[in-house]
Formats: sequence, C-alpha cells, structure tokens
Amino acid sequence: MADYHKCFIENVKFYRKQKGMSQAQLAEACEVSNGTIGNIECGMTKPSFDLIIQIANKLEVKPESLFFSPENGDFAHEISDKLSKNQLKRVKKVLSSAIYEAVEELKK
Repeated sequence: MADYHKCFIENVKFYRKQKGMSQAQLAEACEVSNGTIGNIECGMTKPSFDLIIQIANKLEVKPESLFFSPENGDFAHEISDKLSKNQLKRVKKVLSSAIYEAVEELKK
C-alpha cells in the first residue's frame, strides 16, 4: 500500500473520530453504505474523487489535508503560506484541470 494511501486512511479515521462520528454516521452523511467507509478505512477500497471531496466536507477539512502526514509536516500549509492568493488560484486551476483530465482518461 502506498504511503499516501496509508496516510489517507489514518487521516480519515483521525478526523472522523475527532468529530465524534462513527463510520455509520460518516457513511450516512456522505450517502454511501456503512461498508463503503469501513472498506476505505481498512484499505480494501479506494474512494472516488467525488467521495474524497464529500468525506472532507463532512469532516470539515480540506481534501488535501487527508493526504498529509502530521509527522512529516503539513506540506499543503507550507505551500499556502508561501504563495499569494492569485498563485494559489492558478495552482488550484491547474490541479483541477489535471484531475479532470485524469478522470476523463480513466473513463475511456
């Protein structure tokens, strides 16, 4: 299992517990089955981009923070601190386009 995947799993568990939510409550909030969240948290399945966004919204965190390890520092925050708002908007636009293109390519 890739490091980013392990980190994602641990962060979903951490933020879910921090919000006082059970897997069933998070599943209901995201409109998926209890098994879906359980399978994500045990590494048996990987969520779609849409579900990652839903999970982050329900846990009230930025989606990117689900992928960074607290031990290694939050790289996303380091980037945010060093870039202007306009630069961040451009980075976000480029990343959004890249994600969209990757999803479209996977659909083929």
